[in-house]
Amino acid sequence: MKRVLCAFALALCIAAAPVAAENAALEAELQGVIETFLAENPGAPGISACAVCPALELDWTGATGTVARNSDEPMTPAHTFRIASNTKPYVAAAILRLAEQGRIGLDDPLSRYISPAHDSVLRAGGYDTDAITIARVMSHTAGFGDHSGDPRFIGRIMADTLHVWTADEKIRLLVEWREPVGAPGERYVYSDTGYIILGTIVEQLTGRRLGPAVRDLLDFEKLGLQATFWEYMEEPPAGAGPRANQHLGAVDVTAWHASFDLYGGGGIVADVRDLTRFMRLLMRGEVLERESSLVEMTTRGTRPYRLGLIVHECDGRLAFGHQGFWNTFAYHVPSLDLTVGGCILDHEATNGWELACRLIRAAAADGGMAKDSRENGSIR
Repeated sequence: MKRVLCAFALALCIAAAPVAAENAALEAELQGVIETFLAENPGAPGISACAVCPALELDWTGATGTVARNSDEPMTPAHTFRIASNTKPYVAAAILRLAEQGRIGLDDPLSRYISPAHDSVLRAGGYDTDAITIARVMSHTAGFGDHSGDPRFIGRIMADTLHVWTADEKIRLLVEWREPVGAPGERYVYSDTGYIILGTIVEQLTGRRLGPAVRDLLDFEKLGLQATFWEYMEEPPAGAGPRANQHLGAVDVTAWHASFDLYGGGGIVADVRDLTRFMRLLMRGEVLERESSLVEMTTRGTRPYRLGLIVHECDGRLAFGHQGFWNTFAYHVPSLDLTVGGCILDHEATNGWELACRLIRAAAADGGMAKDSRENGSIR
């Protein structure tokens, strides 16, 4: 009994202890990193970023610049934006949740889950849907080309920025414009179309639109994603802040109809805090129910891509995450237990991975934390 009382008293003391002070010096350094990056990219109106690392007492969000060109409104971490292909980890996680529920198998043939109409279109384009597995689609090794990589696609968008695209339309453009890039499993070629196909599978298995289906499968409420929603498929939640304007060089694309990137390859709107939080929770095993699912997600596939995750190295440390066309990014560095995310409001600015790596370097240097990930037994 004495031991129990002592333990209880100790717990009370710990609970009552003041919260450790934030790492003000590192926060100021990270703020300087994004301000320097913006100065190097004067075409971008603004940047928001986030970095979380408990070992460094770091939980920082910052912003610099304005929300749009020719605007005096300051960019803030509360502003929301299209995360573009950063949507793919959410879709991949939803597929893995369906696998955990026994509703799909990663090594099952694609033909088992796609609609007969899509199966017919893909077979007519030379794609063997019996040999293509779900995991190969998730890792971009299915042999698919990419409709969005064809210059005619951006040409059509800019000719009619309010055109309402459909998933069917994009899958047909894949077959019309692109030949297979190899046999299933032969090579890695990034394919936005592949994730649109995965989106149709999520809808068919759940009987719901993709946005609400992913929200429920991953339980956004439990994850605390208060500013995250699927554009046009869901109403913005109460926690979603105002929109920042995103740009393609001199062109403000904010008013473009989001259906050009909506059905699984992209589609989610979030703020930088939610974007970073989701990647952190995913990589720390708090989104998927089974540890083996995260192992599958981080190890299957070929570098630089696993199941919905890009793998990069920054000064020898592996970072798992993703980037989006609109210069958004979210990466987790297991060896440092560090997660960074950000949005640069111009696609044509320096690639977001460069900013991510600068943030990682600044955090790694703080307190002598730079260690090889192999020493910590981290995912490699």
